[in-house]
Amino acid sequence: MKRLSFDKRFVNKTNDDLISGKIHTIRQNYSFWKQFEGQEVALFTWEGKPYRRGSKQKIFCVKRIVNVQETWLRIDDLPNGMRALWFFVKTLDDPIDMEILSKNDGFRPPDRAADWFANYPLGKMAILHFSDFRY
Repeated sequence: MKRLSFDKRFVNKTNDDLISGKIHTIRQNYSFWKQFEGQEVALFTWEGKPYRRGSKQKIFCVKRIVNVQETWLRIDDLPNGMRALWFFVKTLDDPIDMEILSKNDGFRPPDRAADWFANYPLGKMAILHFSDFRY
């Protein structure tokens, strides 16, 4: 079974599921994740520093990837020195509402998503849906 790493802030207080409202996760490499559509994945956190010797993975639940939706990430530098984060599906003319996407991806408050994705490579990504919801 494929394992999928999560930051501890996305795990509920009883450590047995994702936080309420996190119905998907966004990952790089759409073509890689598409092959896991319909399959169960083990969700885990690291007990120590990730990828370090002696650091163990702690599985907290198993979920099925219901759908892998292709999306594109774009970041625009604004004149005021701020950055605008955009995700698109279907066409590059139709951005997803970032407040809705951020909430559905577990960011509380939603504006934290911009910081999280700021260093991701731009371009094609994957939304791994754990429910029937789609954008």
